[in-house]
Amino acid sequence: MAPGDKHQKKDVEAALKRAEKAGLKVTRKQNRHNWGFILCCPCDADIAVYCTPRSAGDLARDIDRFTRRHTNCA
Repeated sequence: MAPGDKHQKKDVEAALKRAEKAGLKVTRKQNRHNWGFILCCPCDADIAVYCTPRSAGDLARDIDRFTRRHTNCA
């Protein structure tokens, strides 16, 4: 992530940092309701990150689950 690309919800931002630290690619591409995406390059999987999720805690949990599943793809 670039220095200015922070998510406004602190739970989601923390999950994004954990995903990036695990080796996943976090891209900021704001498009309608999406804030960006998390990409797993080896297996070509991705997950959308929303700008205004219904529940920031649920989105953070989903990001952490995706991170756990795709940490060892390389």
